[in-house]
Amino acid sequence: MPNTRTIQFELYTHTDPLFPIGKASALDEIVFDTQGDELVLDCLLPSDAVSGNKLIITATHLDARYVNFSGTLQLDDMDIMRGSVELILQGSGQAGSYMTQLSLLGETGGVKNVVDAQVELSHPLYGKDTSEQSTKSNQPFFKTLSAKLSELKNDVLNGLALQR
Repeated sequence: MPNTRTIQFELYTHTDPLFPIGKASALDEIVFDTQGDELVLDCLLPSDAVSGNKLIITATHLDARYVNFSGTLQLDDMDIMRGSVELILQGSGQAGSYMTQLSLLGETGGVKNVVDAQVELSHPLYGKDTSEQSTKSNQPFFKTLSAKLSELKNDVLNGLALQR
């Protein structure tokens, strides 16, 4: 199976007469490309994409419970004419398989099209301003836990101050 960094909404088989020669299919292995501390994927746009639509992409490691990488892109007329875009994802994570979801949102924010794919990352990637720990701390559970611990610490400190 060839490695490719291209993801597409309409997945074709190699026997389908509409299969675009040389493009990724469900039979190809999709891999992330890296540029510095960012992940890169190419996306073939679906037929219902129009200028002003937004693409949202998330990638979650198969062993994780939170999103490791994400990115958004608003489509313009040139993107529609080309029929493809380069998606940049930022975040951090370990090497391995990622469940990647790509959503096409319309002008009102409704989901027009969506595709899920398993994408491979060959080496760990930690962004310059992020680490695995800071990514975890941005998740709701960790935010709630952190807020509760801060509240408890303040209560204890206030109680000690009142005893003096």
